Formats: sequence, C-alpha cells, structure tokens
Amino acid sequence: MKMEMTKFKLGAIISGVVLILILAAGFTGISWISVGNVGIVKHMDGEVSELSQGIHWVGWGVAVQEYPTYMQSLVLSDNPKEGGNDNQQWSVGTSDQQELPVNTSLTWKINTKNATALYQTVGGKDIQYISDSIVKPTMKNVVNKITHQYTWNDIKGAGQADVTVKINQELAKELEKAGISIGTFGFTHVGSPKGMEQSQQALATAELNVKKAQAEQEKAKIENQTRILNAQTDAQAAKIKAEGEAAANQLLAKSLTTELVEYNKVQKWNGVNPTTVLGNGANTMITVK
Repeated sequence: MKMEMTKFKLGAIISGVVLILILAAGFTGISWISVGNVGIVKHMDGEVSELSQGIHWVGWGVAVQEYPTYMQSLVLSDNPKEGGNDNQQWSVGTSDQQELPVNTSLTWKINTKNATALYQTVGGKDIQYISDSIVKPTMKNVVNKITHQYTWNDIKGAGQADVTVKINQELAKELEKAGISIGTFGFTHVGSPKGMEQSQQALATAELNVKKAQAEQEKAKIENQTRILNAQTDAQAAKIKAEGEAAANQLLAKSLTTELVEYNKVQKWNGVNPTTVLGNGANTMITVK
C-alpha cells in the first residue's frame, strides 16, 4: 500500500512537471503585439507575415519583431531644449562652398503596408537600426543635395522656407522607397559659416565702439553748444545791462539843468556857511562867521 502511494505521488509529480513544460512551451509560442505596433513573424520555412495588435499563436521557437506604426522623431541638435542629445549638430554644404552648422528635426513613421518588406530589407533589425541606418543617412544626403543649390546667405535668411519645402518633397520620395513616410522636416537653427561667426563678433564689437565714439562726440558737441549758448546768453545779458546803464546815464545827463543843480545844492546844504571863501584876487581871503 505504501509502495502504491509512493508510485502515485511520483506519477503526480511527473505529470505536474510535464504539464508545466507544456504550458511553458505553449506560452513561448504566443506573441503579444502592443497597441500602435505591427508584428513581423519569420516562420521556420522562411515565410514572413504580419501580426496586428493583440495576442497571437505563432508556434514554438518563432521570433517576432515589433515595429511602431506611430510617428517617430529624429532630432539632430546640440540644444537640449530642441530635444537634442549631446553634440548632434551637423553641417551642410552650400553653392558658395561654405559649411553651415545646423540643427534639424524630422518626424517619420513606418508604413504599415510596407512593414514586411522593410523587415526583410533590414534583416529583421529593430526600429533604432532603421532610424540610424536608413532614415538618418537618407535625410542627410537629401538635405545636402538641396542646400548645395543655394548660397549660405539664402539658407540662413529669406530663402530658408524654399529650401525646406524642397527638402520635404525630395525626402518624402526617397524614404517612400524604403516604406517610410515623413511628417515634417525643418531647421531649428542655422549657424554662420566657419570663421564667419568670429568675424561677425569682431564686426559687432567694432560697430559698438563706433557707436560709443559717435555718442561721445555727440555729447561733447552738445556740451560745447551749451557752453557757447551760455556765453552768448551772458554776453547778451552784459550788453543789455551796459546799454541800460548808458541809456540811464544819458537820460540823467539830459535832465541836469542849472536850476536842478542849484536845487540839489540847496537840498544838500546843512545851513552852515563856509568858514573861508577865496576871492577873485589871489591875496584876498574872507572869513565868514
């Protein structure tokens, strides 16, 4: 009886282990495709097929590659605020043989209908590989092809909108060949040619110094004009004062009659006769008391 119980327990354990292995094997043959993704399966016979989102039985030992079908972002920038990472700024050529440092942004996605073909093209590699090995080099080639048709001043200035339109059109055609659609491409920053930035800084400094010198000259000019104006004002005031005094003296001279002089003498006399009066004769002296 005891032996039979032992055999039963052993059988139960073996059955449990077998069941676990079967379940484990069953789970390894199941694939879950996340929302917003498409799954690509390469079967044992080499056939490739797509899986929509949800749970799928794919069989044992079959690998499934998931690709997101929503928009991806490729940012090449040295500015973290633009979404850049490290120093990802790059350069483009121009028709006048200049190199412009640029920051760029591109949105793109995998066409669901072309996901299988893209999977086979990249040998089953993941989305990061597609971004680094297909999208990025294609974008750089197209951008350089277009910018070489324009001068650096056009690209940095008024012609940038036209350049961007052409890049979007050409880039859409090129990436469509790989089963990839683009959203938008744009420059987030366009710098000046190498060496030009230092020259521009030197020019800006020189212009600032000129403006300072002009301001100082203007200040000196104003101060000088102020001094001249003050001097003219003082001279005019002195002239007016002098003319006033001369006019007053002239008026006073005209008003001095004999009667007025005698009157003033009388007004100023204190009632005391002079003690000595000299006569007409040199030896005549009369004392009056």
